[in-house]
Amino acid sequence: MPVVTLPPLAVDPEFCVVSRWNLSLPAKTRWRIFGFLATVSLTLAIAFAAAGAWMVLPYSVLELGILAGAFHYIERRAMEWERLTVSGDRVIVERCNGNTRERREWNRPWVRAEMTESQFGRPGRLLLCCGTEKWQFGDALPDRDRSAIARELKRLTGAHAIG
Repeated sequence: MPVVTLPPLAVDPEFCVVSRWNLSLPAKTRWRIFGFLATVSLTLAIAFAAAGAWMVLPYSVLELGILAGAFHYIERRAMEWERLTVSGDRVIVERCNGNTRERREWNRPWVRAEMTESQFGRPGRLLLCCGTEKWQFGDALPDRDRSAIARELKRLTGAHAIG
C-alpha cells in the first residue's frame, strides 16, 4: 500500500495546516487483521457446513465481503488530505481525494472564514468563502481545531465574518 506524500509547497508560508484522517494502524497491519478475521470466520463456517449446517457458509462469505468493503473504504480514506496555506497576499487550499486533486487560490483580503454551528450531533463546519464560492475545509479535524483555524484565518485575513 502506498504512503501518502504531499507535494512540496511552492511558497514560503506564513500559516500552513494539513488535515488528514488519523488512522492508528498501518495498511499492512490492517490487512493482516482482516486476514485473521477471514481465517477464523471461514474455518468456523466450514466446520458448521461439515456438521450439516451448510447455510452458515454463504452468510460467512457475505460477512467477509462486507468487511472487505469496509477495509477498502478505510484504505481509500487513508489517502485523503487537505492543505491550507496562507502566504503573502494569497490563500491556497489543496485537496486530494483518491486520484482527484483540487486546488483553489484566492486573494487574501477577500477570504472569509466562517464556522457553522453544531447541529443534531453533527460537528460545525469550517467554510472558506470568497465571493459566492464556498470551500469546506478540515472534515478530518476535531471541532476545537477547526475553530482555532477559523480564528487564525480571521486574524490573518482581517475578515470578521459572523459565524
